[in-house]
Amino acid sequence: MQPLFTHAPDRIRALASYAALADSYDSTCLRIKDARNMAAHLLHLQDGETVFDVACGTGPLLPTLADLVAPSGSVVGIEQSQAMAAIAFERGALCRNAEVIISPVEEFTTTRRADALLLCYTQDVLQSPAALANLFAHTKPGARVAVVGSRFVSWWLAPVNLFTAYRARRYTTTFRGFRHPWKPLLGYCPELQVVRSYHAGTSYLATGIFRPPCDGRWAAQS
Repeated sequence: MQPLFTHAPDRIRALASYAALADSYDSTCLRIKDARNMAAHLLHLQDGETVFDVACGTGPLLPTLADLVAPSGSVVGIEQSQAMAAIAFERGALCRNAEVIISPVEEFTTTRRADALLLCYTQDVLQSPAALANLFAHTKPGARVAVVGSRFVSWWLAPVNLFTAYRARRYTTTFRGFRHPWKPLLGYCPELQVVRSYHAGTSYLATGIFRPPCDGRWAAQS
């Protein structure tokens, strides 16, 4: 079996994991609530804008995002797990301006183009070049981006990293790039910066602006 630190995201394993997690997912994510909410507010959403909640899970942020772009804006949740999306649908149904698309990020399509992107604990998406390419193909130049997730700290703090990996094992299928998980976004958001840390540095919040390259080519990020 290929090591978790090098292999690509595994969709089949992710679907199985989230099907098992769906019913208890919200209760297991209470510790990240503040970071998620801060990420949503740092997008500085306005009435009439469209925001994508990428890999939205059970949709805990759909109502918050819907309020921030109300009354004429739109929220699009993207989620590949049927089990998770079923709960997100219930939340979205309470919001006049929210919808949920059941699809891998690599394959989703919509007629809308995003003014802002929210990626909360989306390690597998960040490590999928196809997912990021498709996501930004549906995003307006100049769109604001907020990403929050787990990360490894310095390698000399190996016990902390082992604990972080243990906590994250059910929510991601690869730890590739887990020291700096946001790096694949730099090809799309070259000025992306980590602006806050949480949980003794094992969680991060980064923000940036989508700036397509003038020559139409993306910078390679490893």
